[in-house]
Formats: sequence, structure tokens, C-alpha cells
Amino acid sequence: MIKYRALLLVLIAFVALPGRGTAAGDAARLDTIANRYWSYEVGTSYGLQMQLGMAIQTLRAPTFAAAQEDGRFGARVLRDLAGIDSSRLDHDRWLTYRALQYDAQGLVGDRTYFWYEQQITPYRQQYAYMLPVFTSFHFSSPADGRRYLSLLHDLAGWTRSLQTFAAGQHARHIILPDVETDAAVGALKGYAGPLESSPYTVEPKRLSQLAPAAANSLQASIRNELQREVIPSFAALIAYLNGPYRQSAPSGVGQSQYPGGRAYYAYMVERNTTLDLTPQQIHAIGLREVARINSELDDVRRGFGFKGNLAEFHTYLKTNRRFFAETGAQIGDRLQSFVNRVAMKVPAYYDSLPKAPYGVAPLPANLAGSQTFGYYDQPTPAKPRGVYLYNAAHPKTTWLPQSGALIMHELIPGHHFQIALQLENTTLPPVRRYDFGITGFVEGYAEYASQLGFDMGMYSDPYDRVGRLMQDMMVSSRLVVDTGMNSMGWTRERAERFMRENTILADNQIGTETLRYSTDLPAQALGYKLGELTLLQLRDEAKARLGRHYDIRQFHRWLIGSGTMTLATLREHMKYEETHAAGH
Repeated sequence: MIKYRALLLVLIAFVALPGRGTAAGDAARLDTIANRYWSYEVGTSYGLQMQLGMAIQTLRAPTFAAAQEDGRFGARVLRDLAGIDSSRLDHDRWLTYRALQYDAQGLVGDRTYFWYEQQITPYRQQYAYMLPVFTSFHFSSPADGRRYLSLLHDLAGWTRSLQTFAAGQHARHIILPDVETDAAVGALKGYAGPLESSPYTVEPKRLSQLAPAAANSLQASIRNELQREVIPSFAALIAYLNGPYRQSAPSGVGQSQYPGGRAYYAYMVERNTTLDLTPQQIHAIGLREVARINSELDDVRRGFGFKGNLAEFHTYLKTNRRFFAETGAQIGDRLQSFVNRVAMKVPAYYDSLPKAPYGVAPLPANLAGSQTFGYYDQPTPAKPRGVYLYNAAHPKTTWLPQSGALIMHELIPGHHFQIALQLENTTLPPVRRYDFGITGFVEGYAEYASQLGFDMGMYSDPYDRVGRLMQDMMVSSRLVVDTGMNSMGWTRERAERFMRENTILADNQIGTETLRYSTDLPAQALGYKLGELTLLQLRDEAKARLGRHYDIRQFHRWLIGSGTMTLATLREHMKYEETHAAGH
């Protein structure tokens, strides 16, 4: 199977392209490149295979050799795209052209910066996201059992590759601070425990379709593979991280402390925001937005008749028990109440609604300790419901007034609307239909959707309004502390102090968030606010250009109806849609 897959990748990398020289030829060439890129993606990504409901045959480890293979393929795609006159493409193919450019550039860049992109930190480690490969595995024949054992073998190889990666980082003086290594080890320990508690064991009822003798034999083989390869691979990785890896660990955080780290951070700023902005410009935008939101909060404070100053109002919001949950169930109930309220409002703002159902559920326990909030889990063929997985592990530090803003970002009309509608849009070529990799668009739209709650009347309660303002404050403060720690010499303590003074996050949340910005996912958090600001600007421009022809539902259809794209591409796309609007 592996040999056949390698042959397939060689064939799709060098398949001949149609002739050039005409608009029809350029269109045909682009379609061929898009199909070739899609085949490569499907062949190399277990996540995409899960999304498509495919039987996963192998797990490709994140090695430097794999990054080199990806980089060579991406460079070939860019060379082929350069042979196309994009001005002769129809609009939809032009969008595909731009999407392929961005994705292929990412493959080349990821090869260049392979040793900088973290693989073992809590927000980057793949084990939690890979776990459904094993927990949802369906056994219907002895061949399935052999495939499961093969995947366990791949998993052990994946883990060993992470130790090789960590050693390669160490040799290049790209070493995590001890506090982040501690967090990584804590997340890994759940996979290195005793056999009885391993998440990769298989309950007997899952083998009910096998003959009893075959089921017993498979159980013994699984236990042997776990004891012989999987658990020792995790234990060895943890031992390395707790031992030699910590030698010469930096006391500070941020990318600029590493050799070549400033160039890597600039690359990540461009990839995540897709805007032509320097860290210094982004920092200034963040400071401006923080000042604006504090001014609005001060207006709210006076409206409440609160006698203290703004700093005392912050303290009141952060410490009064009326604003916090007592149990995890209480968090879920409040989130679901907003789901129900928002659902009644959306038809007036969106003329296309996703078919996939949606809801909320607690975050898995193995992630709750290392993530501040949670994440949206998109629909798949095996799990057709979109779910916001919220963190229920720390109810007494969960601030309830933010529930409405969070639901509108994570579920409706935010991530679930955009992602489910894109997955359900069969007119999109697969290379765009299943692509959600541009933070500035995806997270920027989700923040735009949360801000839309003001127009929809979702924040009529003063405390719900405060909740949205404080969410806005959090994503705006990220512009300041992310650039501060990674580019401007800020210590983590200074970043924590800034967030403590301007947000209502608890100290444990600020701790995980500052590590996320400085080590796990540098520059990723910049896309939220910068994307939102771009979308709000595009909406204002559409209103001005269309006048009485402007329709908010039509605007939203244009915004999320053609797939994920860079913000520069989106700007051109919206101009095209406005120009071709009926009657204008």
C-alpha cells in the first residue's frame, strides 16, 4: 500500500498539462493543477481523509523529509501556475488560482521554516485531533484488525519522529522555555500511561462483528503493540523532554530570541493575516483598539451608575461571583440558551443556512487543562453535527457574560455557518471546498459574526454587551502582546500584566494564552481582529457603493459563499460581486 501511494504521488507530480496559449487552454491547465493538488492533499493528510470519511491506511509523520517532499511539490505547482494568464480565467477559476497560489506558497514556506513550527506544544500536538482515527475505528473484518495494528505502528513512528524533531530543534538552539515544555509533557502523559488506561485500547463490544477467536487474537495483538511500541515511544519522548532537551532552555519567550526567529515571525504574520502589515503597525492597531474598547466600557460603567473608576469596574467584572459559573453543566446550559436565541434571528441576515445540525458539548478532558476556551469541531461523514466544544473543567473561572459573543463566534452565525455551508457547497472544486487554512478569513469572519450580534439585538442586555466588548478586548489585546513578545522584546510577564489590566481573563487563562501566542502559534491570534476589521471595512464599502441596492443577506452570501480565501483576494471578490449585482 505504501509503495503504491508513493508511485501515485510521483505520477500526479509529473502528469502532463494541457497546452497553453488560449483562455480555454489556461482554464484546462488550471483544472489539471487543481486536481493534481487535491490528489496530493488527499494522499498525504489523515485529517482530510477523516473529513472525507475514507478508511485511513497510514499516518504520515511530520518529518523533515516529508516537509521537503511537500516543498518540492509546492514549488512545482507555483511554476505551473506561473504559466497561466490569470486575467483570462473566469472569476471562479481565478479564485481557485489564488487559492492554489496561497496553499503552494505555504508548502514551500513550511519546508523553509520546518524547525520553527512547533510539533509538541499543547496547541500544536496532533494526538488529540488524531485520536478519533482510533476511537471511531470500525472493525468489520480481520483486515480491519490488521489495518488498526498498522496504524498503531505508524503512531509509534510518529511519536519517535517528534523526538527527532525536538532534538533537531535543540541542535539549532530553538528550545522551548521550561514552562512550555512542562505543558507539553502534561499533555503527553495521558498517552504514556499504563495499558489499561491507554486511549488506543479497544473495548470488546467494538469487535462484536468478528469471530470470538479472531477478536481475542486481535485484542492480544493490540495489547502487545501498545506495550511494545506505542507506550514506550511516548515514554521516551517525555523522558527526552524532561532531560536533555531542557539543557540551555531560554528563560524568556518569543520568536525573536531564536536564530532566524524574526524572519520566521514575519512569515507567520503574512500567512495568518494575509495583509501587508509589519509587527509594529499591528501593535499600533492593537493599542488603538484597546483604547477604543476601554472608552466604550467606561461609557457602560457610567450607564450602570458604577461609582468606581474603570480599573475598579474591571475588578468588579472579574471578581463578582454573579458573573461566574458554579458547574460545567451551567456553562453548557447558558451557551445553549444563546444558540436557541440566535437561531431565531439569523434568517433576517442570511438567506442560506447550513443543513448540518449544531450544538455544544464539553471539551475532552485531555485538552481541558491546556486550552483556555475550546474549539469548533466541524461536521464529518462519520459525525455530521457541528459542535462547539467548550472548556467545562474550570467553571468557577468561566465568565458567563461572554457566552453570547462566544456562541456567535464559534457556532452560529460564525464558524458553523461558514464551514458547514462551504462543505455543503458542491459547486466548489474540492481544493477550495475543504480548505479552511486561512486564519485571517476564518477567524476574522467568526469575529465579524460575533460583532454582528449588536445589529441582531443579541446584546440588548447590558451585561451581554459587556461580554462582547470584553471578547473584543481579548482579541484586540492579542495584537499588542503577540507582536510585543515575538518582535518587540516584551517579556511574558509584561504581556500577562497588559492582559490582566485590560481583559477579564483569569490568571490561568492568561498563562495558557500568552504561551499560545509566544511559542505554540506565533501570529495565529493576529488574524482574528485584523480579519474582522477588514470585513467591517468591506461591508461599509459595499453599503457606500450599492446604496439602496445593498442587502445584508446578499453581502453575507458573497462573503462566505465562495470558500475561504486571502483577505486581498476577498477584497477583489467582493468588488466583482458588487459590480455584477442584479440591477447595478
